[in-house]
Amino acid sequence: MARWHIEYCPLPDCDLGNPTAARELPCFRIFPEDNPERWIARTNENLPCEVQEEAAVFLAHALSKALG
Repeated sequence: MARWHIEYCPLPDCDLGNPTAARELPCFRIFPEDNPERWIARTNENLPCEVQEEAAVFLAHALSKALG
């Protein structure tokens, strides 16, 4: 059974007007258990973190069921 996981991987967001005011944009990646470097999807960093996490969990669960 193929198992899929999620990983929180925030993206850097640099303010070009003020480079010292860098912050992180939330983002999640979905990847197979046996090959974490081969992620197949990433959430939209423009959405709220909670929505991204729910979508990532849903996709990982659906992939585990469909490919398992």
